[in-house]
Amino acid sequence: GEYDPFEVYHKVIYTGRKHAALKVNLGVCIEDLVEGHLSTFEFDRMVCVDGERERQPERCQLQISVSKGMRPGTQFIFECEGDELSGVIPSDVVVTLVLEPHTRFLCAGDDLATVLHLPIHHALSAAPCSVLGVDGRTLRLQPPKGVPVLPGTLLKCPSEGLPLPHDPSLRGDLYVRFEVHWPSALSLSPDQASTLNSLFSSAPYALPPSVHAE
Repeated sequence: GEYDPFEVYHKVIYTGRKHAALKVNLGVCIEDLVEGHLSTFEFDRMVCVDGERERQPERCQLQISVSKGMRPGTQFIFECEGDELSGVIPSDVVVTLVLEPHTRFLCAGDDLATVLHLPIHHALSAAPCSVLGVDGRTLRLQPPKGVPVLPGTLLKCPSEGLPLPHDPSLRGDLYVRFEVHWPSALSLSPDQASTLNSLFSSAPYALPPSVHAE
């Protein structure tokens, strides 16, 4: 018989059924969580054509405003923007923020962590050094004076982590772990070797008995 354009509407109203949600993962970087970002993404959904008798894929586009302080796992729901099926309410699109790997930072809750590589002479002198923060600012670091920087030493930079979800004006901390590198080759004159020996032989050590020189 003749196609009734209200047939699907009546079926939807009286059945109350809804198509299963269309789930989409949206990758975000740490900088997006720190500064905020308007993200446009594309996804595929199935739509009804030919009087609801057929379905075909359709490429769609939506926008999400990622605010400062949001966290991975945050979800956005776009009602009835997903797959269509004759006789049921179109599905919701459920978008979940997923953190992409970063080249310099790790994320742990509200805090960030990074690694700073030091040559051995900088580590021994405990000289001031700097690290690039997540927002691009140069952060000055001062290791404890008079103590060599050991591999694995941690320094905390307060309020240089992620904005807090409940108050983005506040931030977590940034933890900097030091890695110390020795030269791959070293040519010393007899005088230089003697100077090094004098410097290090008088320095205090905390060595276990098994590695003391005889």
